[in-house]
Amino acid sequence: TKESSMLNLVMTIFHLLFFGLIIVGGFYSGSVRNLTRPKGLAPFGARGVFDGAALVYFSYLGYDSVSTMAEEIKNPPLTLPLGIAGSVAIVSFLYCLMSLALSLMVPYNE
Repeated sequence: TKESSMLNLVMTIFHLLFFGLIIVGGFYSGSVRNLTRPKGLAPFGARGVFDGAALVYFSYLGYDSVSTMAEEIKNPPLTLPLGIAGSVAIVSFLYCLMSLALSLMVPYNE
């Protein structure tokens, strides 16, 4: 319905503004000294790697539900792969920028 699409649009804009605020704030007030190289490849061991992998897994959990809406899209063989690939690229880029901004603000060991 139109109401749910409007709510979805408003929430998306809110999320993008929030991410933008974190990214701009991190690059403005962060310090390059916080990007010092930690001891070794995984300073928090295998647990840190698995904790990060679990977060990444749950971040991409909703992409399978996009394919169920294929019958409601115009030209799904073209639109669906383009939409999924585009959204993954945009979200990955934003999360990389946000991760860098947060790393500039807080040292890795805090």
